[in-house]
Amino acid sequence: MKLHNLQILRGISALLVCCFHLREGLILSDVKYGEILFGRGSIGVPIFFVISGFIMVFTTKKIKFDENITKEVISFFKKRIIRIVPLYYLLTFAWIILGGSILYYSEGLGLKRLIYSLLFLPLEDQFPVLYLGWSLNYEIFFYLIFGLSFLFKTKRYFFIIAFFVTSYILGVIFKFETAYLRMITSELNLYFISGILLGLYFNQFSVSKQVALPISVFGIFLFILMFFNIIQIKNEMILLVIVSLFVLAFLLFDYTFNSKGNKILIFLGDISYSLYLSHSFVEVFSKRIIPNEAFIVPYFILKIILVIVLSSVLYLFIEKKLTEYLKLKIKA
Repeated sequence: MKLHNLQILRGISALLVCCFHLREGLILSDVKYGEILFGRGSIGVPIFFVISGFIMVFTTKKIKFDENITKEVISFFKKRIIRIVPLYYLLTFAWIILGGSILYYSEGLGLKRLIYSLLFLPLEDQFPVLYLGWSLNYEIFFYLIFGLSFLFKTKRYFFIIAFFVTSYILGVIFKFETAYLRMITSELNLYFISGILLGLYFNQFSVSKQVALPISVFGIFLFILMFFNIIQIKNEMILLVIVSLFVLAFLLFDYTFNSKGNKILIFLGDISYSLYLSHSFVEVFSKRIIPNEAFIVPYFILKIILVIVLSSVLYLFIEKKLTEYLKLKIKA
């Protein structure tokens, strides 16, 4: 089954994060339209986390646990590494080289920051070298727990859910100070759990069109109200529900309405990982080239176009080819 609409949502989420980081210059007549339109664009990351949880259930549902579990665990980790690591490492070193900071990252705190970045470990009061990598720290940790859950066979989802819920509760109680403990006890991990629950539901049940239509409309409408701050949402659990309903709406487009989606938007989903990691380059270089007072609508649109072009090139000629090559190497 092709999840075209979920793929479209990937693209939308990546673009929201991109617009969030490029929003500062979108000002007209002293009105900060960038803040009004994309001030909550960072919500694209939690959407990604829900999608990741769902996709893990979707792609592993055919695993047979009467076979070699260790082999399945190793295979799972290899596939996840191939998907995440090569492009991230490549752009991390590109960021160092283009930023002219090679000496900084060869010694002292810079070297420590680089090592932590490459190992997907959070560092106190520091973003990864390529700052967008902070969300990949969460992704990799989630994949670690998900892969280890195979050892629990049919009880694996109980283990995952219990682990993250317990971790979150401990974080609320003890308020850990170290970066790693804050990450593994963060409420952001609950978005992965939401995606898992959605995956388990769609593995077992279907939703009629009569029920799916109002749910989809409500989920999208509620998300829009939250996104543009028409309704003020500060409670993390309410935000989790809103984001989950938004993802559910797109899943219903796939499962209930069998919508084929738009090819251009699907391609935007295909390049979403490249788009997410590479838009920071456009952001930095545009600030160096274009004066701040020139940051108006045409330049904002130009930057978005440049981001899409750059990420398309990265996807077609690096990410896709490298992933396919490494997959063949694993099978060899």
